[in-house]
Amino acid sequence: MIFEFSIARKYLIPRKRQLSMSLIALMSVGVISLVVWLVLVFLSVTDGIEKTWLKKLTSLNAPIRITPTDEYYHSYYYQVDAISSESDYTYKSIGEKASALLTDPYSPEFDQEIPRRWPEKLCNNDGSPKDLVKETFGTLQGLNLTAQDYEVSGAVLKLRMVRPQGIPFSSNQEKGQGYLTQVSYISTFSGKSPELPNLIEPPRIEDLNHLFFLADVSSSGVSEDTPDDLLDVSVQDFQKRLKKLLTHITIEEMNTTSHRWQGLGMLLPDGIEFDAYAPVKNGMISQVVLPIDKKECSGKVIKKQGHFHFMGRDGSSHVVSLSVPLFIEGRMSMDAELCKADLDQVRTLSDLRFEVKTTLQGISIGGLVPWNGLEIKKASVATHFEKEPEVSPLWPYFVESEAFLPKTEAPAVVLPKHFQNSGVQLGDVGYFSYGAATSSSVQEQRLPVTVCAFYDPGVMAIGAKVILTGPELPHAINAASQSMIDPNMVNGIQVYLGDLGAAKEMKEKIETAFEASGLAPYWKVTTFHEYDFAKDLLQQFQSDKYLFTLIGVIVLLVACSNIISLLVILVNDKRKEIAILSAMGASKKSIAMIFTLCGGIMGTLSTLIGTVAAMLTLHNIDVVVSFLSFLQGHEAFNTVFYGKSLPNQLSNHALIFILIATPIISLLAGLVPALKATKLHPSQILRSE
Repeated sequence: MIFEFSIARKYLIPRKRQLSMSLIALMSVGVISLVVWLVLVFLSVTDGIEKTWLKKLTSLNAPIRITPTDEYYHSYYYQVDAISSESDYTYKSIGEKASALLTDPYSPEFDQEIPRRWPEKLCNNDGSPKDLVKETFGTLQGLNLTAQDYEVSGAVLKLRMVRPQGIPFSSNQEKGQGYLTQVSYISTFSGKSPELPNLIEPPRIEDLNHLFFLADVSSSGVSEDTPDDLLDVSVQDFQKRLKKLLTHITIEEMNTTSHRWQGLGMLLPDGIEFDAYAPVKNGMISQVVLPIDKKECSGKVIKKQGHFHFMGRDGSSHVVSLSVPLFIEGRMSMDAELCKADLDQVRTLSDLRFEVKTTLQGISIGGLVPWNGLEIKKASVATHFEKEPEVSPLWPYFVESEAFLPKTEAPAVVLPKHFQNSGVQLGDVGYFSYGAATSSSVQEQRLPVTVCAFYDPGVMAIGAKVILTGPELPHAINAASQSMIDPNMVNGIQVYLGDLGAAKEMKEKIETAFEASGLAPYWKVTTFHEYDFAKDLLQQFQSDKYLFTLIGVIVLLVACSNIISLLVILVNDKRKEIAILSAMGASKKSIAMIFTLCGGIMGTLSTLIGTVAAMLTLHNIDVVVSFLSFLQGHEAFNTVFYGKSLPNQLSNHALIFILIATPIISLLAGLVPALKATKLHPSQILRSE
């Protein structure tokens, strides 16, 4: 084997006297390397996109779902709440059952007689009533699974959007309002989902500014058809809101909200000249304009003893009061640090002070300015805590691995991020509208809500209409109205897994455990492969994967066919050496092995080159996408489907496929010339030479 390998290596090393042969070999290696590179990049990106979509799907819906069966809804355990005073004569959700103190709330002394048509009460071996929900959660906990109940409903969401009219955060600012209405699904916020932190988007800078803008706006009248004009909150409520914001936001940079910013006069140091424009009308200067960068202007301005002195290029001189309007050519950005203040003494945002630093015309300036004519440009937001914070933020937060909704004046809701395209921002308030059935009619009910965050619903059509909120709202709607959703989807248990590939195996374990504990008739276990809204997409993923793999094999076969042409030429070129080797005692098997190894070496070398090129391409995939977008003149990959960035991890499945397929196909390609070499007769070749 060593002898054959050394001969094969010798034949493949480029030589000056065999330039044409060397070029053909290099071209063959280059073509196979190119195909390996394309297949690896393509399969890695598609595999990464599939994993991203599956992760988003299971983040919102969980990999395994356990839903009650008809046996559960017809059981004594479920129906007894409707005739029990302890249960307020209402059916209970799974979450309420899990937290209930009594498994059987029925009292023969106070409640009506149990109907004879009901099934018998389920009891354990010791005679105690069987708690279907608590035992189910106990069984899941015994399997080391994280589980949480969910409830789904539907209603009409109407939001009131209060927006600044005029220059934000200035004395000229006014407030206007508009409305947005949409029919939506409402689902329980699953705080135990391990992927939820990746779905919920952190507050944006515009959201933070909007929260401060709304700090003094009352939410009263939001549920009315004809609300009164916008009202201000009380000073105490304003201070509470401000404390929630400032406790968890660290402001780092501020921007001026317009070209006119009177606070600039406080920052200019005494005795330093700045280039400026100052139009003179009737011997008076009406305004001063300062460019941010140093440039040739109509004069210079200098601050002295509480006044501006403007010196024109024509030699004129004017004294200007600090109250004269100051304008900046562009919006000024500055480093900012909020000064400590007693919030009990703060009445408006203007009472807050910032220590700011910036440069104007290359000169460092700084000082103390009020929050007037400024907005946040950069800030850090606290979302993760080691323990429950004393002051709740106004957005979802995480304590260890569990997510929690904020404690707001009205129940908090998390909207799909497409609401951002309609101008919705954090802090906007509104209500859910739904119909509650009475004895003679259906009356509209309204539940107030506050927008606290946005989440990425992925590519699922249903995801774009699901609003996440606490369990109280969907349960209140379901209890009061006839839901438009399939009853088997309204309530259930979500089970989270670390490995999506283990979903089917874990389903079997859960069903086995339910059978052993007598819970199987009351629960249906499904994996994400069986979800109606995802089944077609998952099947398409699988079909595409098989199709792309088949195409990859075909392309590799075509590319490796170049090896046959090269080795046929090589056999013809090495006829004399083959004859000499045969005459010296080399067997036909040894001759065949030499040329088979030539094909294998070329395939292995091409695989290594193509793999390295694919790794470099995936590492710089954003550069490749930017280049493709530049060539097309528009976005090459829609962010709705592919996300903000394409996957950049090399697929293990694609790599294994290439590492196995390419060398094997190359070896097989080398067999044809190898068989031809074994049929050569040494005596005829040597006589002809």
